[in-house]
Amino acid sequence: MKKVEISRKYLHLFQEYKHSIPVIHSTLEGQYEGKLFVDSEKETQAAILFTRFAFHFVAGNPEIENIVDVLDEVIFQQYLPESGENEAVVFCPNQKWGNVLDKVFERHHGIKEDRKIFRLNKDKYKEAQTDRINLLGVRKTLRYEQENGANKKYPVCRIMDDEECISWCSGFMLGNGHAEIDVFTKEEYRGKGYGKEVSISLINELLKHNIEPDWCTWPYREESEKLARSLGYELVQVAPAHIWVEEKDKERQ
Repeated sequence: MKKVEISRKYLHLFQEYKHSIPVIHSTLEGQYEGKLFVDSEKETQAAILFTRFAFHFVAGNPEIENIVDVLDEVIFQQYLPESGENEAVVFCPNQKWGNVLDKVFERHHGIKEDRKIFRLNKDKYKEAQTDRINLLGVRKTLRYEQENGANKKYPVCRIMDDEECISWCSGFMLGNGHAEIDVFTKEEYRGKGYGKEVSISLINELLKHNIEPDWCTWPYREESEKLARSLGYELVQVAPAHIWVEEKDKERQ
């Protein structure tokens, strides 16, 4: 495969994805830097998109000649050594690509884990806003920021205790009319409703601009799923992810 400049002419290859839309398009649309490899510039049949967040995506025709060897080379012999990354999470849009990735990751003792994909039920979301908390002794802010290597601004809602940020929610990946949501509350402030409050404020900001707020999480992130469901999100898909972590990092975990 050959590294090419990311451009709109390759967008169609990734249209089959029903999940990770803002992750893919925030790179394809230039919010974040990434790397794109294709089998041919003139008659492109297969591609792999590497994002700066260790989430990567194969696309196109999974039946081209020697695709297993081709992917193995570009992921494990080219991208990972050159980037210095010690882990990779690769997604696919269908079962045929999944079978290809099974063979690639078996060679490197990778694992496969499901990522839960949620979609906001707007009616349930309206109900979720009826019991919003009163922010006593803290204050809430919502600003557009440009951090973590972003080339474009994105919204972040924070709850501040004096000058300390105790809870935040951001739509840090934006693309194709979708946003990827990330939310966090400091451990000592959990259980007070702050995570739900910053999420509601952030989601309202996104919906105001007709941006769909996406929520995805791993099965072991039970608190994230609980929060998502309390906001009116419903599980719509389970997306298999092929995961590789460098052995020395596995030993530290």
